[in-house]
Amino acid sequence: MSNTKTYTIDYDWKAELTVEINHDVVNDVWLRDINEFWSGHEWREEKHGLLNAVLIMLAKHVMPMVYELGNNTHGAVSLFDWDNGSGQEGWPPMDGSHGIKITNIDVDGVFDEDDFTIKAA
Repeated sequence: MSNTKTYTIDYDWKAELTVEINHDVVNDVWLRDINEFWSGHEWREEKHGLLNAVLIMLAKHVMPMVYELGNNTHGAVSLFDWDNGSGQEGWPPMDGSHGIKITNIDVDGVFDEDDFTIKAA
């Protein structure tokens, strides 16, 4: 039986990313490699913990791309497909083949008109 858990990363009720992680594959070494790929890794890990730091980075990376491109979950997964030339630097495929799988993404509410403020100069 695999040690797979589901995590949902919510962005202020405006966007949501759900991933499944097989913790038999994705261990602390794997997570640390991803976290340390970018600068500021010590701060992120200290503030959020290793797993949460990586999940937040993933959400911050994929949500804007999916919003801009109008992708659905399948489109989000395909953005990380190294075999078709669409891999994302610092990230493995997100189809479950490397222990992490994007199972749902919803970014429809990222830019809510109630969140904008207009100031005259």
